[in-house]
Amino acid sequence: MTDAAQPLVVVTDWGARGAALLAILLAAVAAAALLYGGAIMRSPPPRIAVTIAGAAAGLLLAAFSPVIFSSDVYAYAAYGDLARLGADPYARTALSLDAPLVRAAAWQWGGALPICVYGPAFVELAKTIVSILAPLGVPAQLNGFRLVAAAAFLLCGPLALAAYRGSVEVRLRAAAALLLNPAAIWCAAEGHNDALALAVVLSGFALVRRHWAGVGAAVAALAALVKLPGIAAAAALAVVDRRARLGAAIGAAVVAALSIPLVTGVATQLAPHGRYAPQASLQALFAPLSPALAVAAAVAVAIVLAVAGLRRLKNRAVEGWIWLGIGAWVLVPNPYPWYGLWLVAIAATAPQSRAGRAAVLLSLTALLRYAPDAIATPSPALQAALGLLATLPLAALL
Repeated sequence: MTDAAQPLVVVTDWGARGAALLAILLAAVAAAALLYGGAIMRSPPPRIAVTIAGAAAGLLLAAFSPVIFSSDVYAYAAYGDLARLGADPYARTALSLDAPLVRAAAWQWGGALPICVYGPAFVELAKTIVSILAPLGVPAQLNGFRLVAAAAFLLCGPLALAAYRGSVEVRLRAAAALLLNPAAIWCAAEGHNDALALAVVLSGFALVRRHWAGVGAAVAALAALVKLPGIAAAAALAVVDRRARLGAAIGAAVVAALSIPLVTGVATQLAPHGRYAPQASLQALFAPLSPALAVAAAVAVAIVLAVAGLRRLKNRAVEGWIWLGIGAWVLVPNPYPWYGLWLVAIAATAPQSRAGRAAVLLSLTALLRYAPDAIATPSPALQAALGLLATLPLAALL
């Protein structure tokens, strides 16, 4: 199998073999989820050292997997290599460059590497990683991203303890809910950069808790220099804390100024040609009937969830943020598993609540999004079934 000759093996269109490997991952996550549920429901919750040790053990086990299910780390490395070679990662680039990383990414992405959709800070980090590890070869460069993501994910443990509000027990539970989530552990081990962006956001919130509201909001906004969703955290701070508004505005202005190449690339090269087929989502459940119906259903459910969340926030119930987070989640046509890290971070505010449990379950069922890529594009009936299974945790909110 040609795929197996790649420096880092990604399961792509492997049919029955891909289904078997994905089933093994899902079974392992389901088993780990039982321990995870016990950890976040118990009183008292695990100490932070135990939580970090458990997450580190999970990352180590995941690192020994012979395969992964996402090609993102190839794209990260290619963007860093393009920047190192003086090419623009935010523009469609000729992939005939005589660079092993670019060639490997081009093969992995079917010869059509998408333009970079990450912030300039991440591109600089990618450039640094591939440059430092270049003497060790392509496998080391790819695994360098996985190591950085794993380290950032572990750092989110003590940062969560410093960032979340409430008693020591509440904050320890939040750290455990975030760091021991088996889907989040797997995605960090795959090398996804969401852990990096979340670490920046949590650093900002930790500063806010120490009465540096403006500075903290600015730092949280800077997470968008890694991945754009980070800006939503600063926006939330600006809504709930008047002292944070100036800092959030300054941070957003810095992000806007530095992200002009990214915005230009997305607007001129990605948006006009972008097409998507919803998979493993609420839209995927209705898409076989009508694409317009699928979007309308997702919007309707999101509005209901948003109204429920706002009512709870009006009554000063922190669980309201989780309802809003789930509302945003159902709007995503392709909720990839690593997006779930953001949902878990919101759920960690009240993981024992009804919405918290639903959000955690959604982060786990998001692993089903691997199926269309790992096995084969599903038929309309299978597409709807996959959407139903992936969104089933929403029933916990009824």
